[in-house]
Amino acid sequence: MIKRYRKIAAAIGAMVVLSAVPHAFAEETVQAVQESAGETAPSELPYAYESRSYGYRIMCPKQPAFVIPSVELDGHEGEVLIFENEDYYIKHAWVIHMNAFPEDGVPNLNAISPEESVELLKGIMGSNGYEGIMLINLTEDNKAIFATTAKEIEIDEDGDGTPDATAKADSQMAVLFFRGANGMRYGLELIDNPELRASSVSAFLAGARTMQALQ
Repeated sequence: MIKRYRKIAAAIGAMVVLSAVPHAFAEETVQAVQESAGETAPSELPYAYESRSYGYRIMCPKQPAFVIPSVELDGHEGEVLIFENEDYYIKHAWVIHMNAFPEDGVPNLNAISPEESVELLKGIMGSNGYEGIMLINLTEDNKAIFATTAKEIEIDEDGDGTPDATAKADSQMAVLFFRGANGMRYGLELIDNPELRASSVSAFLAGARTMQALQ
């Protein structure tokens, strides 16, 4: 897939872009975020998954073929909803992390100023291998941090502080961080192999909008 990159310089649809920090995204990803805005339970999410272990409900594109503890995948608390796989190779899955970030590590995204948002996103971008990052309106009254991992990462092989090599990742993921109405600190990841599809990103965001605590 040929991807064209550009800097986001203005708000697009329901997205809120808060600075000129290089939040570069593939154009298809920008379109997917824009098109998913306002969708709370589209027809492509017909299956309601309920986790009794972690007390949440989320609409999915189909019934997961497998659900495994995320600790087996990445060491973190939560679950992996696997929709498609080939043996041990995961082709399409959603990773649902509980307590995904420290309570005092991320401020209230719905209350911070644009200046504070700039510094927050800049810090996250600088400490993670992300290709792009932005603050989005997940719902009308709840914001989230959305990012995609980089397919190419610069490496400082000799430790002089200057990148001198480039490593290519085998795959690319979309990630989302937000607080639920119950105060839970959620971290969601989209695994979509071999290529991150715009349609999968759109469904992933729409699914996140339906996430709620079980009564």
